[in-house]
Amino acid sequence: MAMGKLFLNEETFRDGQQSLWANRMTTEAMIPAAPMIDNAGFDSVNIMSGSAFESCVLYLRENPWDRLRLLCQLMPKTDIQILIRGRSAFGWKRFPNDAIELLITCLMRTGIQGLAVFDGLNDVQNLKWHIEVAKKIGLQIHPALVYTLSPVHTDEYYSEKARQLKALGTTSVNLADASGLLTPERVKTLIPAILDAIGDQMFSFVSHCPAGMGVENYCEALKLGVRNISTTSLPLSYGMSLPSTTEMVHHAREMGIEVGVDDDLRKRIDDYFYWVAYKEKKPIGQPVGFYKELWEKYSAHQIPGGMMSHLASQLKGLGLEHRLPDVLVEAGRVRQELGYPVMVTPFSQMVGV
Repeated sequence: MAMGKLFLNEETFRDGQQSLWANRMTTEAMIPAAPMIDNAGFDSVNIMSGSAFESCVLYLRENPWDRLRLLCQLMPKTDIQILIRGRSAFGWKRFPNDAIELLITCLMRTGIQGLAVFDGLNDVQNLKWHIEVAKKIGLQIHPALVYTLSPVHTDEYYSEKARQLKALGTTSVNLADASGLLTPERVKTLIPAILDAIGDQMFSFVSHCPAGMGVENYCEALKLGVRNISTTSLPLSYGMSLPSTTEMVHHAREMGIEVGVDDDLRKRIDDYFYWVAYKEKKPIGQPVGFYKELWEKYSAHQIPGGMMSHLASQLKGLGLEHRLPDVLVEAGRVRQELGYPVMVTPFSQMVGV
C-alpha cells in the first residue's frame, strides 16, 4: 500500500559539489545537466550558497549572477532555491536590513522561487527579517535548524526553535545535519519532537554521510513519516556529502512510498557527473561504514562537509595535506574552548582558521 509521495530536493549543484569538490564545479559543467535535472521529476533544486558565490569569483573567475540566471532559464519546471547564511548573507560580517532586503530582491529577480536560510547560532531573531522580506516579495522561505551535539542542544531545544519558526509563517521548517553527526537513535526522538511542535507545517530533513549514518538517518525519518529529503547524484554523494538519489529512491520504493523521479534521466544524470569527475580529475564520493571510534573522533571537531573539502584543498595547496588529522584534533580543542558552537558557517571557518 502506498504511503504518500516522497519530495526530493536535488543538491548536486550546491551541497554535493561543495562537500566533495570544494565548490570547483564550473558553470560550463552544470549546463548540460540542468535540463536533465529539470525534466527528471525533482520537486526542487538548490543551486548555490554563499561559499559558491565566493568560489566563483576567487577560483573559477566566473560571474555567479550569470550562473544563477542561466540555471534558472534552463530549469523552468522545477522550484529553484538558493542558500544564504543569516545576517552575514554571502559575506563574513553582519549586514543591515536594507542590504539583506536588496540581496534577496536581486536573487528573486534571477528567477529563483525559494530561499533557504540558516543562522549559525540557531537564533530565530537573526532570520526574522529574511522571512519577512521573502514573504513580502513572494518567495518560498525555508529556514533550517542546524543539528549539533552538546549538552545544550536537546530535543526540547530544537522543538522550541521549530515552534518559533512556524509562528513566523515560514513555508517549511528544515532540520540540517550539516556535520553528519546525527544517529538513527537520536532521529527516533528528535524528529517526532519537532513534528509535534510544528503540526501540519511542511518539514524537510538533510543529513550527511561522513560518519556513515546518512542513509540510515533518512530511512528512519521515512519510517517516522518524513516525506521531504535532500539528495545528490551518485558521483557527488556519500563521504562528506549527502546520500544519493539512486539509493534513497530504492529504499523509499521498498517502503511503499511513491517517488516521481524518472529512472532513465536519473541514471543519465549520474553517468554525466561520472564523466565530469573523470574529465576534471575530481574525487568520487564513497560510502563510509559506521565505526564508533571514527564517529567519536568526528564528533569532537564536527567540521562539516563543505568546510572539510575546502580545508583539505587548502592544505594540499600548501603541501601539508598529510597534517589534516593533526588539524582536526586541534579543531576539536578550539571548538571546546569556544564553548561548543554549531559547526556551520561562520563558526566552522573560525574554528578551522
